[in-house]
Amino acid sequence: MFSKILCLSFLIFCNFYLRSQTSTNSLAVENYNKGVEYSNAKNYELALSFYSRCIEADPDYIKAYYNRGNCKINLKDLQGALADFQQTITLDPEFAKAYLFKGYTQLLLEDHQNAISTLTQAITKDVTLTKAFVNRGTAYMKVGNYEMAINDFTKAITMGEQSYSVYLNRGICKSKKEDYQNALADLNAASDLKPDQSISSAEKAKIYLKLEKWNEAISELTNGIRRNPADAELYQQRGFAKLMMEDLNAALLDFAICLQLKPDHQAALQNKALTSFKLGKHEDAVMDYSHLLKLDSDNELYYIQRGISYLEVKQYEKALDDFSEAIHQKSDFAEAYFNRANAYTKLLDHKKACKDIKESAKLGYRPAFAHVDNLCK
Repeated sequence: MFSKILCLSFLIFCNFYLRSQTSTNSLAVENYNKGVEYSNAKNYELALSFYSRCIEADPDYIKAYYNRGNCKINLKDLQGALADFQQTITLDPEFAKAYLFKGYTQLLLEDHQNAISTLTQAITKDVTLTKAFVNRGTAYMKVGNYEMAINDFTKAITMGEQSYSVYLNRGICKSKKEDYQNALADLNAASDLKPDQSISSAEKAKIYLKLEKWNEAISELTNGIRRNPADAELYQQRGFAKLMMEDLNAALLDFAICLQLKPDHQAALQNKALTSFKLGKHEDAVMDYSHLLKLDSDNELYYIQRGISYLEVKQYEKALDDFSEAIHQKSDFAEAYFNRANAYTKLLDHKKACKDIKESAKLGYRPAFAHVDNLCK
């Protein structure tokens, strides 16, 4: 899971003289100053209207386009913001911050490759623009170029950007490159900066799960749940770690909470079904696999797993139907033939049981070899 946290801290209106510009049009200046006043008060709709009046009075008023673009970002009009920043660049091709905000807007629009290009232009024009490195790093991360992302985040940190999102994102990138120890160092730095955030704990837990350090994963996930008790995925992951430690009842509880929060969470349903099966709660497993089949009716594994649960509760006809459907979906499913042979045996249809066990053995399913002579005598 990539972090969706982007660096928003620089979306504060600049009540200062950005570029050297004068206007002899007093109406334009008056409207521009009103726009700045409302921008600083965070009344972006009114600010936008005054910047627009300024532009009507003076179509070459660079700062009005730039500030109006910022208003539009705050009002979620990203295409409009993009147009204003582009017009700013057209009027002043050396205006580095206009490239910065244009690239940032492209990043918000998930136009990652163009964001990288624009932010590179911003850096070329002003190498001190720390936020350009932050946002280009985020764009690189989004396209999976983790090495370049790490380089940009590191550059931003050395320039003084000691922010939660930068350490978090660099840690995620290092984790993607399997540099787990350094990833954990960055994620710990992120946690220190914002102890109330659950994302860094979740990312650390992912690393511990990969390393099969179940206790450490559980500890981080518990911290994450404490900070964000409505996050279904945290319960699913903690349940999985407990399942791996054979703490089955505790795992079952976590999967159940996850499903209360997100009833169609497939991983939680799968793990809950498996845990119920291990605990001998086969009727619950049948219910979970039935739910999974509503989400994905073409999954032959769900049919065979529900069929095995039906066998355990002695519903042999239903088990037979599930194994037959699994075979219908995957004609060379050796395990399905093996289990259908078992169902036929329970129903005393030894001829069909013999045929299926032979087919299972023919397909190379080793457990079938030991039963061929017994079922086909």
